[in-house]
Amino acid sequence: MFLILCLVVFVSAFTSFAQDSGHHDMHNSLENYQIGNVRHALDDVIQLGTNHNLLRQSGQWVGITWKGVQDPQDDDYIALYAPANVSVYETSPVKYQWAVKAASHRAHGTGSIRFRLLNLRTDMRIAFIRNGFTFPVVAAWGDVIRVANVNEPLQGHLALTGENSEMLIQWTTKNSQAPEVRWGLQSGKYTAKAAASSMTYTKEDLCGAPANAQGWLDPGTLHKALMTDLQAGQRYFYIYGDEAHGFSQEASFQAAPTIGPESHVKFLAIADMGQAEVDGSNEESEMIPALNTTRLMIAEADDKQLLIHNGDISYARGYSSQWDVFFDQVEPLVTKMPYMTTIGNHERNWPNSGDRFPAQYDSGGECGVAYERRLQMPRPAEDKPWYSFDFGPIHFLQYSTEHVFAKGSEQHTFMIKDLAGVNRTLTPWLVVGGHRPFYIDSTNNLEPDGDQPVARALRDALEDAFYEYQVDMTWHGHHHSYQRTCPVYKERCLPFNADGTAAGPVHLVIGHAGAGLCLNTLPKRPLFWERVELTHGYMRVEANGTDMHCEVGVQGL
Repeated sequence: MFLILCLVVFVSAFTSFAQDSGHHDMHNSLENYQIGNVRHALDDVIQLGTNHNLLRQSGQWVGITWKGVQDPQDDDYIALYAPANVSVYETSPVKYQWAVKAASHRAHGTGSIRFRLLNLRTDMRIAFIRNGFTFPVVAAWGDVIRVANVNEPLQGHLALTGENSEMLIQWTTKNSQAPEVRWGLQSGKYTAKAAASSMTYTKEDLCGAPANAQGWLDPGTLHKALMTDLQAGQRYFYIYGDEAHGFSQEASFQAAPTIGPESHVKFLAIADMGQAEVDGSNEESEMIPALNTTRLMIAEADDKQLLIHNGDISYARGYSSQWDVFFDQVEPLVTKMPYMTTIGNHERNWPNSGDRFPAQYDSGGECGVAYERRLQMPRPAEDKPWYSFDFGPIHFLQYSTEHVFAKGSEQHTFMIKDLAGVNRTLTPWLVVGGHRPFYIDSTNNLEPDGDQPVARALRDALEDAFYEYQVDMTWHGHHHSYQRTCPVYKERCLPFNADGTAAGPVHLVIGHAGAGLCLNTLPKRPLFWERVELTHGYMRVEANGTDMHCEVGVQGL
């Protein structure tokens, strides 16, 4: 029997950016940079300087000045390269800013800007580049910016493991040899500790360019450590790092709640967020609203227990430094609560690499490797990114729309077995999450990966099972909008039962967290749609054993 569902829509101060009328091929502004056309033509007259040549900690602001530019143009820019000795013929910049941001550039060939620099575990260098992105000309170099501590523990993020008394912490350094996590019930008093295991990935693990070519930046060493014997709902304080190179700042989280209908949970859910530079670099990025979404979620994080992110995580698309930017952006949020994700097309898809789509290049050559190494979910095995977990009164089933999900497939078998095994007395709510939408208001009907063909395939494979096992809601993304159906089965709204409970699943699209909005909705909307909004935002959820309330930001264009 489907449980009571209450969806409340609120208006909030989201900054809305209408970017896009559909899915497009270029999401990352670094993809504009034509590496094959780069020339080196140093101009001795141009002087390029920085006010700091030592990065003492990640996120430090560095001032950059230049003068002596003859015939200054609108397409001159300042770019950051890492490592400092990288070949500009083989590697794209990490970030850039247009020189005309300085009012004096066009008039006098001088100016100054500021970069916020992340610790990329290697020395860096600033370049002055002319002639835009199509035929770039490197005209001047600044001094090398050294990194004081390449093993500064960064990019911390928590995850559940499927065992309610555990919490996983992941972070990144260059090559720390004895990483560990320490935790306890009081701030500054850590009564337990656990050694971390470590891994990485190399160019050879990736599937194609730009990921293993111009977009490559060594990801460093990826550490994970397990905090155990946690008491349900208890707050814990923790640090991670090592004795030799230092520990992170202290953070805290609330351990997973007791599984059962008596628990009351509050959490957040998003899809398709991405990242953007705080200093305004990479101005062509369509992901600028992601900064506002992240800021707003951080502002209410103290009383939230979980963040769900259903696909299209960073939109790095083969440019590894964008993962660094993303985790720097979300770290204040995901060190406070477990961060549970599903894989999206921009993490996984690459021709002949094992995904469902034979000729899609959406991951930029990452083919799921960067995602799975950086985000350790309780999946059954590598490249099998489906799993489930209980959280208070809710059972979550997370699956991959990028892998084969047809009847008889390994993933389908896993999902049916999981659905059949849910104890609805213990977890009365059942929520299924994936990336590409199950129902969608979209004009994209192109085979094989269009919104409508994939939605039909999902319904053919799973709709009967979702109805049979009384799935309450599905949460998907991919289409950059917020959408909500009525309780629906076979494209028809179902009446509510006499006791007020819904007679079928409600399907949500929550792909409005930061990526450019999709304006390609249908001119005549099917009757099963209750709400479609083109706005950026996120969803907050509150649930107990009998009620679930979902609030979604809906400030319009």
